[in-house]
Amino acid sequence: MTTQSAKEERTMTRYLLGAATDEECVDVEERFLRDSEYLDQLRAMECEIIDDYVGGGMTAAERRSFERRALASPQGREQVARARKFHARLDRIAAEGRKPAPLISVPRESLREKLRARLFTPASLSRYGMAAAALLVLLGGFWLLREESILRRRISELAAEHDIARRNEKELRERLAAQRSEAQQLTSQLENGRRQLAAERSHNDRMQREIRDLSAGSSPSTPPNGDFVELALASGIERNYGEPRKLRIPTRVRMVKLQLELDPSVNNRGYLVELNTAAGAQVWAQGELTAQQTDWGRFVTLMIPTRALPAGEYELILRGSTNDRKGEVVGYYYFTASPSDARKR
Repeated sequence: MTTQSAKEERTMTRYLLGAATDEECVDVEERFLRDSEYLDQLRAMECEIIDDYVGGGMTAAERRSFERRALASPQGREQVARARKFHARLDRIAAEGRKPAPLISVPRESLREKLRARLFTPASLSRYGMAAAALLVLLGGFWLLREESILRRRISELAAEHDIARRNEKELRERLAAQRSEAQQLTSQLENGRRQLAAERSHNDRMQREIRDLSAGSSPSTPPNGDFVELALASGIERNYGEPRKLRIPTRVRMVKLQLELDPSVNNRGYLVELNTAAGAQVWAQGELTAQQTDWGRFVTLMIPTRALPAGEYELILRGSTNDRKGEVVGYYYFTASPSDARKR
């Protein structure tokens, strides 16, 4: 026997005795699933181990290990029980072969001797031995067929469980890949939103700085050198409410002064204005505005640089504010800007 064969036999013995490691169990089960010759060897060795157990050919440690594995299941207990019955039959056959048949007592000694000689001739012993061997082969064949059927059923169950485990693993991998893709998409969308918000904040800060630079040293309603154009707007509910006012911006005008008329019911401590295009994009905003009372009503006045007003339609949203927080909308204002192409920017 080669070294490899001896190693495989020791591994199979440990597996059948329940003393193999988890790794060795996996190797043995994977191999007998794909190698029929290996499975036949494993079955033959299992028969030998059961025979050793029933016949008392094991050490105490081997018996304990075998009993923990084989007697823990109904199939294992059934195999051991069949092996014990088989050994009992063999013992009875052997005992009957050794036991002399009863003789009829006759007064003639020569008849007793003749009968004894006939029963214990080599031919009689040979016939008993052949019958015992035939019975042994027959019982062993039935037992092996039964064991083969049980092993085949167990192999089918293991193969089905293996296929289910593979399908579950595949489904988990696909689900994990989908979740990773979704997480990457959400991360990309979040990053795009952050960049867009940063760009809008930068634009608003730049517009606020320009307004502060242009109106430095003057009140918001009085730009330096009077370089502005003025327009008064009345509040409307929606864009189609009346005809939008037209704002013509002459050449060299740098600022636009807008006066937003307030509804008499509106009375907030402060206001915030948002300037949007017709498409809804915000191009300018200003807060910390207050209302002024005039002979014609109450107005909120603001200054917008002309560079923020290219040709097009605009919507102004006026909100009441408290402690620099946006409040509810108190008015919508609409106008159309028509700047001169030649004005100074």
